[in-house]
Amino acid sequence: MPRKQLEKALKSAKASMEASGFHINEQHTDLVRRNLSGELTDEEFNKEVMKLVKAKGGQNDGGST
Repeated sequence: MPRKQLEKALKSAKASMEASGFHINEQHTDLVRRNLSGELTDEEFNKEVMKLVKAKGGQNDGGST
């Protein structure tokens, strides 16, 4: 995916997620960017996401658990 198209897609997805009540920080955006550009495989991406979830204590910004 060309860089300009990738950045446009990321910006759109971030706006959509934030409109749904989620907080998206640069670390999240960077992980998605690296996955979409092929720097991270889907498996590596999933492992990194799980690390973030565990570091946060399994809490999410979308409501109660």
